[in-house]
Amino acid sequence: MDAEIISVGTELLLGQITDTNRPYIAKHLSGLGLASYHQSIVGDNYQRMYDEMAQANSRSDLVILIGGLGPTEDDLTKQVAADVLGKSLVDNDQAMAKVENWHRDTGVTMVPSNRLQAQYIEGGQPIKNDVGFAIGSYYQNENGADFLLLPGPPWELEPMFDKYVLPLLQSVYSPEQVMSSLVLRYYGIGESRLETELRPLIDTQTNPTIATYAKKHEVTVRLTAQAATKQDADALNEALAEQVNAIVGDYLYGYGDANSLAAMTNHALTEHNLTVSVADAYTNGAIADQLDPAQLRQDLDLAATIMGEQVPNAEAAADLAETLQVAAGGDIVLTVLPSINNPEVSMTDTNFTNELVHIGLKYKDNDAQSFTRTLGRAHRENIDTISFVGLDTIRRTALNLPLLNRK
Repeated sequence: MDAEIISVGTELLLGQITDTNRPYIAKHLSGLGLASYHQSIVGDNYQRMYDEMAQANSRSDLVILIGGLGPTEDDLTKQVAADVLGKSLVDNDQAMAKVENWHRDTGVTMVPSNRLQAQYIEGGQPIKNDVGFAIGSYYQNENGADFLLLPGPPWELEPMFDKYVLPLLQSVYSPEQVMSSLVLRYYGIGESRLETELRPLIDTQTNPTIATYAKKHEVTVRLTAQAATKQDADALNEALAEQVNAIVGDYLYGYGDANSLAAMTNHALTEHNLTVSVADAYTNGAIADQLDPAQLRQDLDLAATIMGEQVPNAEAAADLAETLQVAAGGDIVLTVLPSINNPEVSMTDTNFTNELVHIGLKYKDNDAQSFTRTLGRAHRENIDTISFVGLDTIRRTALNLPLLNRK
C-alpha cells in the first residue's frame, strides 16, 4: 500500500514557510503500516498541480493533498483534484452553515469564494474541521488512487488528522488493527515547556504516538495506539500515560476531548462535599459563573463592602479571605482583587496592559494563603487568564494538592 503526499503552496517552494505537515503525516502513515515512497511540493498553478496529481493517481494507492483548501484565488486543490477524478464539488450543509453563520454574526461580508471552504468531492465524504472553516475531503477511487484532501495550517491539519483521519485510514487500510486514543489535559504549563519535558518520549515514540496541542490556557496530549483489540490498545495508551505523567503529572487535571477545567473543578468540589465562596472584583464574576450553584455558598462579586475593590498586596487578599469565611461561610474562600496600582482599563481595550491581581485563599481551618499574578495581555484576555487561575486554585485546594506556579 503506497500513500503519496503532495504539499501545495508556492510559499513552500520559496522557503517562506517550512513544511511540517508532510513529516507529521508520514510518521503516522508508518505507524499504520502504509508506505510513502513519493512526497513532493507543488506551487499554486493549475496545470502543474493537475500534472502532479495525475502522475500520483497513476502510481500510488492513496494521494494525500495538503493545503489549498481556502477561499482565495490561488486555493485550487479541490477544483484540480475534482477535475483529475472527473467529479464535481458539492456542498456540505453543516460546514456551509458554519461559514454563513460566522459571516452573519461578525458582520463580515461573505464573498462567493468562501463557499469553497465548505465543499468536498462528489461521491466522497467530508472531513470535519473543528478549528477552521475549510473541511477535508476523502474519495475512494475505483479506477485509480484514493484521494485525501487536508487543510494546510498545522493547527487545523493536526487535530483533523488525529481525530478524524487516523481512524478513517485505519478502518480502510488497516482493518486488522484497532486504533484507540487517550487525551490528557494539562493546566499551568505551556506547550513548549511540556513538549521539552516530554522530548525523550516524543523522540522515541512508535506505538502509541504522542501529539501535543496548545489550546486556550491549557495543553492537551493525545496518545494514539494500535493493537489487535481495543483492550490491548487502551493498555498501551495507559502505560504511556503513566510515563508522561511521571514527568508532567503535576499539571494534569483530567482526561477526554470534551472535558474542561471548570468541569473537573466542580467534580472535585462535589466528590469532597465542599462549598465555595468567591469575592471577585476582577473577572466580573467569571469564576463563580463556572461553578456549580449547589457548591457555591455565596458569590460576593465585589469585596467593596469590606475592603474596597482594590488592594495593595497579596496579604490584604488573604486577610479578606479570612474575614469573608466568617461573614459568608464556605469551606473554600477565594478572593480575587486587582492591585491599587493597576492602570485604568476597559473590556474594549486591545493594547497589552501590565496588571497585577492579588489572590487570597482560605481553606477550612488552615492558614490563609495568597499569591500575585502578573498579567501582560489585553484586559479581556487577562480576565480570562485569571478565571482559569481561580478555577485551578479551587480544584487543587479541594483535592489537597499544592498550588503551582505556571511554567
